[in-house]
Amino acid sequence: MLTLFGKQDKNGNEQAGGQSSVNDHILNIIAPAGIDYDSTHANLGENVGKIYCISRYPAENLDYGWLAALCQLEGTITSIEFRRTDADNLVAVYNRKIGLLKGDRTSAKEESERQLLDKAIDDLQILIKKIAVIKEPVGYVNIMLFIRHTDMKQLEDRIKRVSGAVAVAQCKLLNLKYKQLQAMKCIAPYGTPDRIVAQYGERNMPISTFLGGFPMASAGINDPDGYFLGRTSRTNRMIILNQWMRNNDRVNSNWFISGLPGSGKSTAIKKILTCEYAFGARVIILDPEEEYVDLADHPDINGDVIDCAGGTSGRINPLQVRYVPRITEDDLSAGENLKDYFIYDDSEGISDLALHIQNLRVFFKLYFGSDNFDAGIKTALEECLIEVYQDFNITWDTEIAFLKPEDYPIIRDLYNKVEEKSKNKDLSQYKQSVYDKLKDLLYSIAYGADQFIWNGPTTINPQSDYVVLNCSRLLELDDNVKRAQFFNLTSWSWHEMSKDRSQRVIFNIDEGYLFVDPDYPDLMKFVRNVSKRDRKYEASLMFITHSAVDILDPAVKRFGQAIMDNSCYRFVMGTDGKNLQETAALFNLTEGEQTILASKSRGVGILFAGSVRLDMRVEVSNEMLAMFGKRGGR
Repeated sequence: MLTLFGKQDKNGNEQAGGQSSVNDHILNIIAPAGIDYDSTHANLGENVGKIYCISRYPAENLDYGWLAALCQLEGTITSIEFRRTDADNLVAVYNRKIGLLKGDRTSAKEESERQLLDKAIDDLQILIKKIAVIKEPVGYVNIMLFIRHTDMKQLEDRIKRVSGAVAVAQCKLLNLKYKQLQAMKCIAPYGTPDRIVAQYGERNMPISTFLGGFPMASAGINDPDGYFLGRTSRTNRMIILNQWMRNNDRVNSNWFISGLPGSGKSTAIKKILTCEYAFGARVIILDPEEEYVDLADHPDINGDVIDCAGGTSGRINPLQVRYVPRITEDDLSAGENLKDYFIYDDSEGISDLALHIQNLRVFFKLYFGSDNFDAGIKTALEECLIEVYQDFNITWDTEIAFLKPEDYPIIRDLYNKVEEKSKNKDLSQYKQSVYDKLKDLLYSIAYGADQFIWNGPTTINPQSDYVVLNCSRLLELDDNVKRAQFFNLTSWSWHEMSKDRSQRVIFNIDEGYLFVDPDYPDLMKFVRNVSKRDRKYEASLMFITHSAVDILDPAVKRFGQAIMDNSCYRFVMGTDGKNLQETAALFNLTEGEQTILASKSRGVGILFAGSVRLDMRVEVSNEMLAMFGKRGGR
C-alpha cells in the first residue's frame, strides 16, 4: 500500500502514532518544493520544462476530435482557454480579411495561388454564415503546452518529439520566451488568463469547432466502409480502417510495414490483404519466401500461385511490349525532371515501342551488369532490338492492343539478330568486338541455363484476383538473374495496376530488402516511381521489410526515403538495439512508443494513418488465422 503520510511497519501496514513519514515524490506532484523560471524555462519542483503556445492551426476546417492529439502528448500538460467574444466585431474582422484576400487574388499570377485564395475566402464566408445567420457563439481559443522532464537533455529530446507530433497535427509550437512566469500562472490550477500571453497564440473559431475537438477523446479510427484491423494496445479503442478513403492528409493508399522476424508482421499483412480481397480489391504479391502460398490455395481464396523462376506458366517475355502510363511534365513534383523516371514522354506522343525500349535498357543493364553495359553495348543492343521488332512487323506506329503474346520476338530472336550482324565482314574491328561481346552476354538467356526464365512468349495469365508471384527458387540463382527478374515482375505488376482504373489493385512487395543493392539502385528507383503514381489508378503499393533502416543505404536513400514518405499508412512493429534507435529517430517516436516496439509483442506496433499515430494490436480470428496456413510466420 502506498501512503502519502503515516508511518508504516516492515510489511507496509500503517502504524498509529509517531512522526509521519512523507512520500516526497507524490508530495512534489501535489505541492512542488519550489518554482523557478528564466527567459525560456519554467522549473517546477524536480521537473525542468518549457511552456509553448500553439501559434498555427490547420488551414482547413478542423476535424472532429482535433484537440485529442494535442491533449495526449507524453510528459506534457495541455491548457486550453476559450474566451467568448462579440460576434459583430468578429464578423467585421472576417469581412476585412475577405477584402484583403480578394485584393491578393486579383494580383495573383499563378492559378494555383488563386485557387488557394478562393478556398480561404470560401472558408471565411462559411464562418460568417455560422456567426451572422445561424447565430452561433464564437470566441478565441488559446492552447498552451507545458513540456517537462527531470533531465535537461531528455527534455530537449522530448520537445523534439512533441514538436513532431504537433507538426503532424498541422500545428506549430511557439516558445513563450520571456513570458514563462506569466504562462505558468495561466496554466496553474489557480491561474487566471493573461491577455498578453494569449495574444501570441489565440485563434478565433465558432464554439461548435471548439467543442467538436473532444480533447478527452481516446483516439481510434472509425472509417466508413472500413474493416476491423485491431485495437489500440493501451486504450483498447477499435481501429476500423478504409485505406482508400481520402481526406486532407490521407492522399494515397500505400503501405510501408517493418518489423523483425517473429513480430507478427506476416499475420498483419495477410489480414490486410485478405480483408481487401474480400472487399473486392485485386491482390498481387511478390513472394520470395512462399509465405502466401497456403493462403492463396485456400478454397475461399482460390488464387493463382505462379512459379516465376522458370515455371512454364510463369514466363514474362521481356520483349513483349506492354502499355504503361506515360510520365509527362504535369506529373512532376517540385525539383523533379523527366529523367528521374525510366519511362517518360518528353514529346507527348512517343510510341509504346519507344517507351518499352526505355524499359529494356534497365532490364539488360541489370542482367549484364553495369560494367558490361557501356555505350557501345547499349547502342548495339538498341539497333538490334529495333531491327528484330521490324522483322515481326512491329514499328513505332504499331498499335500493341491488337497483338497477342505469340506476335512478339523472343530473346532467342534477339540473339540470332546479334549473331547475324556479327558475321558482317564490312564491320570495323571495334564494331565486330562489340557484337561479339553482346552475343556472349545474351547466350545464357537465349540458349543457356537462363533461357527457361525468359526465352519464349509470355505465359503468365492469372485467372483470379489473388495472384502470388512465387520467387522462392529465384533466390538460389545468380544476383544478375534475380535483379533482372525482380525488375521484370515489378514492371508487369505496374502494368496490371495501371491498366484498369475501375478496379482497386494492391501490389505487395515482401522482403523488400532484396531490392536494395547499392550498386544497382534502378530497382528501388522503379519502386519509388510506382509509389508516386499508383494513386492515380486506384492502386496501392505495400512495401515490407525487416527494418526501415534496410532501405536507407546512402546509395538508395533518395528512393527508399521517398517510398516511406509516399506511404500514407506505415506500421512499425517490434525491433530492438541499434535498429530501435534508428527507427525512433526516423519516425520521431516518443519514449512510450519506443517501449512498445522494444517489447516485441507479436502483432503490436505503431500505426501511422496520415496525421494519426496510434499504438495498435492486430487482432485476427481463429478462423482467419487457420486460412493463413503454416508457411512463413504467423
